[in-house]
Formats: sequence, structure tokens, C-alpha cells
Amino acid sequence: MIFQAILVLFAVFASTRTLKQFRAQKVSLHWLLIWNGLWLAVIGVTLWPTSADFVAHLVGIGRGADLALYVSAVALSYAVFRLFVRQEETQRELTKLTRLMAIRDADEPK
Repeated sequence: MIFQAILVLFAVFASTRTLKQFRAQKVSLHWLLIWNGLWLAVIGVTLWPTSADFVAHLVGIGRGADLALYVSAVALSYAVFRLFVRQEETQRELTKLTRLMAIRDADEPK
């Protein structure tokens, strides 16, 4: 019971933080909906744990906890991939900008 209360409180906290980031225009509406959907799912599964078992059985997995772990592993792997791609793009843009600034600010040979 205490663990459930902690999870629900954390999900509510995370949802309000996401909303705050959206209002500050740091998160798009698309990501606000995705993250708040995730936090609502966390609340739902926390309050009704058998719902995860039901969904797991629909997709051919034995337990809801296993489904949650599989989905989490895939989602985290994809998130790491996206961060890697974004970091690579940023590095290329920074290199290009540095080259352009070096050329622009170069002293003429004497």
C-alpha cells in the first residue's frame, strides 16, 4: 500500500513537472501528451495491477510485470538511440559552425 501511494504521488509530481515544462515552452504538446499518458498508465497499473496482467495476456506474455519490463527496456533503448543521434547531429553542427567562424575571423596572410 505504501509503495502504491509513493508511485502515484511520483506520477502526479512528474505529470505536473511535465505540464510546467510545457507552459514554459520547453516541451511540445506532442511530448506533453506522451509523457502524461505514460504517467496516467503508471497510476492506472499501480491502482489496478490486474489490468497489466490482462494486457500482458492479450499480447502473449505471462505476467504484467514482465510486460512492463519489456516495454521499459525497449523504450529506454530507443530513448538512448535518439539521444545518441541528437548528440551526433549537434556535434556535426558545432564543428561546421566552428569552421565557419574560424574562416570568417581568420587574419589575412601578410
